[in-house]
Amino acid sequence: MVSKVVRWLSRHPVVVGAVLTVIGVGLVVAAVLADLGRWPYLAGAALLVVGPALLLLRLLGRRAPAIAATVALALGVGGGAWLGLHGLPGGPEHWDGGSDHGQLAVDSFRLGSTLFAEGVARDAQTGEVRWRAPEDSHVMTTTDETVVLEESMEGEEGRRLVARLVDSGRQVWWTATAGRPTAVAQHGGVLVVTTRAGTAGHDLTTGDELWTSPRRAGTECKQGAPLTLDAPDLEQSVVFLPSSSRGSKGVDLARVDDGKVVVRGLDCLNYGRVVGDTYVEHGADVLTGRSVSTGVVEWDKDWVARARPFSLPDSDGTIYIPDQLGRDGKDRVVDHYSALDLRTGEITQTQPPGEWVSDTDVVRDQRADVLWQPVHRGASAGLWKVGTERVVRVPGGPRIVVAEADRSGWVAVDGSTTNIVGERTRVTWAISPEGRLHGPFTGGSAALDGASSIADGVLRVGARVYPLE
Repeated sequence: MVSKVVRWLSRHPVVVGAVLTVIGVGLVVAAVLADLGRWPYLAGAALLVVGPALLLLRLLGRRAPAIAATVALALGVGGGAWLGLHGLPGGPEHWDGGSDHGQLAVDSFRLGSTLFAEGVARDAQTGEVRWRAPEDSHVMTTTDETVVLEESMEGEEGRRLVARLVDSGRQVWWTATAGRPTAVAQHGGVLVVTTRAGTAGHDLTTGDELWTSPRRAGTECKQGAPLTLDAPDLEQSVVFLPSSSRGSKGVDLARVDDGKVVVRGLDCLNYGRVVGDTYVEHGADVLTGRSVSTGVVEWDKDWVARARPFSLPDSDGTIYIPDQLGRDGKDRVVDHYSALDLRTGEITQTQPPGEWVSDTDVVRDQRADVLWQPVHRGASAGLWKVGTERVVRVPGGPRIVVAEADRSGWVAVDGSTTNIVGERTRVTWAISPEGRLHGPFTGGSAALDGASSIADGVLRVGARVYPLE
């Protein structure tokens, strides 16, 4: 029986070729329309080579032309199938960063054409190494031409502050510190650092010590004590010091320029930070705004007692407080935010435009000139520019995750794309402060492909670094 079938097939190659071609077309179409995955798709592509090849062998007669036509057909179908799964070859320009860990927004910076990360200064466009900082050094701050690092003392114990030219790494000045310093604030050409031994203000031009305090300073305050951050917003005119009043558990405000205490005995019961010229304190039942120069209460809002705890995210002098929590499936989401103008104390309501719905609140984790909140509408995902009517739609699935947002308003988003047969690929998108979408870039925040990180228009996904603007 089998031999008869084989003999029949060998006598009717045209029929066999036509049937295989039809089956191949059916498998490819079904794989695309029903998202069956790559194996039915590839099987159909293979049949689209074998079937027409049998027809060519019959029609052309001579073996050499038939083989040549079959090879050309196989290359064409195979190339088309590969493009269908993977898209066009190549991709955005990038260079190998040599590491797939660490955050570009922490202990790193971009100044002009120089990107400094993980102790190495590179050309931001090409990745060419310009200079390397000593091991175990950390970024304190930058000026227009220099980076201030904290480094170990050469040949002896102890730490020091060192100013180096950004383009060459050449040392401009250095000064010893009493222990390992943490940057707290910068204002008017003065950098404030704190150690276990106390706090000091340094002239950023010469490194000279301008003032000292035996108390440890903080960029913010929490539960009556100063608080330092891993990536503080250095641009503020005052710092927090433990209260000098006997028996007090509160904080004082001291000027960055000269260390003079301008406001004493602030409670900071829950959380407090400086935004512009205003000290904003989230107390037990009230939100209060005080002048950083006089301590005088400029406004207070007791409605905050109804809001859940928050960390005072701000943008351009306005803080956004999540309010009216709702539910979307198993997640608790923010129906809208209360926007408080720190200059006037005026409160307005803001929420995503149209039918966009907020995902789980991530605004509270951001310190940026522009705040971004993931939203979705049906099967579409996007990023809402908080406080505006702008939503940047992100292609792919219905949900996205903010991987990192830097101080300037750049944000990296983890998402996914789908090829023609329904297979999902993890990707990262980048959005500029103006709302320009860049990507997709293959990879994202996963153990296999490394985390994504962004700062000042430079994106890293795993070990690949993409200069965006």
